[in-house]
Amino acid sequence: MFAGADPTANNSTIAHGLSFHNSLLYPENFTHFGYANPHAPKGGSLRKGVSGSFDTFNTFAPKGIVAEDSYFLYDPLMVRAGDEPYSVYGLIARQIEYPDDFRWVIYHLNPHARFHDGHPITSEDVVYTFQSLQKKGPPHYRHLYGIIETVEALSPTSVRFRFSEPPAKSLILRLSQLRVLPAHYWQQPDHDLFKATLKPPLSSGPYRIKEFSPGRFVTYERVTDYWAAELAVNKGRHNFDLIRTDYYRDDGIALEAFKKGEYDLRIDANPRSWSQAYKSTKTGKTTFIQEKIANKSLGMRAFVFNLRKPVFASRKVRKAIAQALDFNWMNQHLFFGMYHQAYSLFPNSDLAADLPPSDQETALLAPWQDELPDELFTHRWEPVQTDGSGNWRRNKTLAFQWLKAAGYRYQNKRLVDPLGQPLTFEMLLTDPEHERFVMPFVHNLAELGISASINTVDASRYINRIRKFDFDMIIHGFYPSITPGTELKNFWSSASADSDAGQNLSGIKLQSLDRMIDQAIMATTREELVLYTRAIDRIVLWHYAVIPQWYLPYWPMVYRPGLRHPEIAPPFDNGLSTWWREF
Repeated sequence: MFAGADPTANNSTIAHGLSFHNSLLYPENFTHFGYANPHAPKGGSLRKGVSGSFDTFNTFAPKGIVAEDSYFLYDPLMVRAGDEPYSVYGLIARQIEYPDDFRWVIYHLNPHARFHDGHPITSEDVVYTFQSLQKKGPPHYRHLYGIIETVEALSPTSVRFRFSEPPAKSLILRLSQLRVLPAHYWQQPDHDLFKATLKPPLSSGPYRIKEFSPGRFVTYERVTDYWAAELAVNKGRHNFDLIRTDYYRDDGIALEAFKKGEYDLRIDANPRSWSQAYKSTKTGKTTFIQEKIANKSLGMRAFVFNLRKPVFASRKVRKAIAQALDFNWMNQHLFFGMYHQAYSLFPNSDLAADLPPSDQETALLAPWQDELPDELFTHRWEPVQTDGSGNWRRNKTLAFQWLKAAGYRYQNKRLVDPLGQPLTFEMLLTDPEHERFVMPFVHNLAELGISASINTVDASRYINRIRKFDFDMIIHGFYPSITPGTELKNFWSSASADSDAGQNLSGIKLQSLDRMIDQAIMATTREELVLYTRAIDRIVLWHYAVIPQWYLPYWPMVYRPGLRHPEIAPPFDNGLSTWWREF
């Protein structure tokens, strides 16, 4: 049954895409993305290698370790462009329709859209997908789609979403990237959408699973009769006939396998291997190509405090612990100068609070002065600075001052609280390579009398502990989009902190932060978004919920001769979907 047409649709906009910034780079009749080569040859294979394992292809299951590239088995309604901060263009949905206030949105589906079994992709599949994820999906789906009131199939190729209140444009853009599931497949009794399984699912994307060995490798084959191959958003993309990913126990083993020729491409952000592992042979023969492909994607790595733990209840303690991270020494002696010190949650972008707060920001945060530190209103947050020599005496003195102010005293080379209990915590890791730079941090903490132990576990145990928030401190990468929206709520909101398997790993809960997140999500201009993300930046960093480590303003690609990519790289994407094999 299909609902009737929307009586208010007469004053609506119908378009081939949607942009956060109101202006699309590509017109309705565009032929291909500017960073794709429409003449790229099809064929050959791409072999990749990663460390870890996998036990499911189901990206919607709340448990399990998902196989590499499984996310791309299903096509979305619309595709995000890699050379615009936030714009989407039609794929399954050939057009999007909406009124000025976005109280509803209609997706008009391409009548040629098909799943791999030939079954048409219809509005009923969209309805099934949304309702399933909203009712039983991982928590972030319920957070993301909380204000969607109804979803209705108006016809086989038109589906309407209604909102209980005017939504943020970022929500519409995220909704537009909804991957559409085959209702006729997942409604079968022996198929459970929320169960981790290695049964290859019926899918719709440019590739399907060809073969795999659990935890060892997975091979995807290009779908030769893929219905969307000639659409503008796909022209010049998805060029390899086969894409294989091999799994290795750790990155060291993966590197040696790469050097032996077992696979073709690595994204290698390991400073030691980047600077030393890919030397030319004595004959000068080029075995590897190393290339820094510039990007403007956001992201940084950080030590994350679990604020749910009593040991980290005091901001003074967290601030003191942060003084023990000597980034400049690590970068010079361990990282070959490869990394850039992270100074923000949004480094390498205009979203970063890299100056003292403006009058506008100060006024914005003034209502929450009681829960925010005084220095937030007068200074920019800065990471700990050292000269790289390993002498951190000044920072150590500051750390002792804050620890003393928190009620701790130094006794018998240990830091103890008023009850005589030592300050101890566990650093939970999953990559043995991380121990190399964590150990100097732990050493400096020991000089403060803080006992920090390192516990490196396998990927499965690590993921299960993270989902239960069963950790003291971890290393985590935060990678929002260049136009962040609902991921801000996932990373930093009180609701996410309280949610089972939520993504607010630190557990930070502040009314001011929740308010700024809501305002950022509802921003309608870049200027508004910048204002609110800078406020978020200041709140999280001055609260010392995390200790930023580093970031890279480029993709560190290493690949074998024979792989090619367009001269123009997308600034907001790694561009691998546009690479091809030279014959």
